[in-house]
Amino acid sequence: MAASEKTNSRSGRTRHPQSREGISADRWFAGRMPGTGPSPFIRAFQLRQLTGAAVFMFLITMLLQAPSCSSPESATPDSIREEIEDYRRQISEITRNIQLLEQELEQMGEAPRNNRALNVTVSQVERGPFENYIRINGSAEAVNDAMISPEINGQIRRILVSRGDRVNNGQALARLNTSVIEGNIEELKTSMKLARTVYERQRRLWDQQIGSEIQYLEARNNVESMESRLKTLEHQLEMAVLKSPINGVVDEIFLKEGELAMPGAPVMQVINLERLYINTDVSERYLPDIEPNGEVILRFPAWPDYEARVPVHRIGNVINPENRTFRLQLMIDNPDERFKPNMVASVGIRSFSAEDVVTLPSVLIKQDIQGHFVYVARQNGNGTWQAHKNYIARGAESEGRTIIENGLAEGDLVIVRGHNQVTEGIAIAITGSTS
Repeated sequence: MAASEKTNSRSGRTRHPQSREGISADRWFAGRMPGTGPSPFIRAFQLRQLTGAAVFMFLITMLLQAPSCSSPESATPDSIREEIEDYRRQISEITRNIQLLEQELEQMGEAPRNNRALNVTVSQVERGPFENYIRINGSAEAVNDAMISPEINGQIRRILVSRGDRVNNGQALARLNTSVIEGNIEELKTSMKLARTVYERQRRLWDQQIGSEIQYLEARNNVESMESRLKTLEHQLEMAVLKSPINGVVDEIFLKEGELAMPGAPVMQVINLERLYINTDVSERYLPDIEPNGEVILRFPAWPDYEARVPVHRIGNVINPENRTFRLQLMIDNPDERFKPNMVASVGIRSFSAEDVVTLPSVLIKQDIQGHFVYVARQNGNGTWQAHKNYIARGAESEGRTIIENGLAEGDLVIVRGHNQVTEGIAIAITGSTS
């Protein structure tokens, strides 16, 4: 076969160097190197396109030759190895020409696109105080919460309030049926009239030394007994009215008019939300970290904007043998009533503090096979910046920040924005800094 032709050993096709399919990288780039191309204006445009064009032409060549792989019967190990070497030579030629084009771009004052610096934001390392808190969940409880039940049995005759009504201490909430008590009172009052008349007559006779003393004493005792019974019935009549023992809101009504109310069975619930207890069970190992009247940090997950330092109200005196915890109780004001009983609360108890340490946001710390590290920005001698790994030793962590025991010093620039995009040695451009 002629020297200008080359037969594909796997497909039998002949590739001509002059064709688009079989052209070598050197001949394709001929006339495109410095000093051999067209005018400077057109040359500048071509330089921006040739890198991608070279790779594109190589891929087209691969696709055009792909059918040769469809006939493995005609392939031999030697022909396959020869074709592989041919592709490797083409890749080497294209890579070399890409490097030449990149050098020419640098001479023209424009860096290749894949070498452009990545924009990042940095934060200068500083020392400062650090506090470590343990978080324990608790729940809210109303300081004043009353279940209203009657002192006597009776049928509910009338309910005087509705759910959501605000009531005052001593205000009537419901009335029981008192017809029997009222009938007994009227009957007793009638009997008392006769008893008083008999007593007055016996007293006058006794003053005149007429009659026996026993008759006089019996008449007086009868009157006093009836008066005592009348007071009892009148007190029972008062107990038939259910009154609120606190200022608050009627939260729930459990019975309806006409139903039977009994002592100990709640008829309604009145609650005052102006003050709340926060109860939590704390492991006994944290007992040394809690002081009477010491402060803890209180949060509510339902209100993420709320955070307050609250004094300890009470520390339990007994360890629960089942879970080895003790009761910790706080008390807070709740004037706007946004916190509700049984709402989940988060109590932060300080277990460690330091005054002068290096800390970083925990999210910046990464890990590889060598250990934990952060990316820092370092300036080269030519004034450019690069990202580099700084391996560190971590300490305590709390509230999303971690103590850095070693590996960083004051003044180091830690990459805080863009830290997920940078790699070791990549060129960066600092666009801002945070504290």
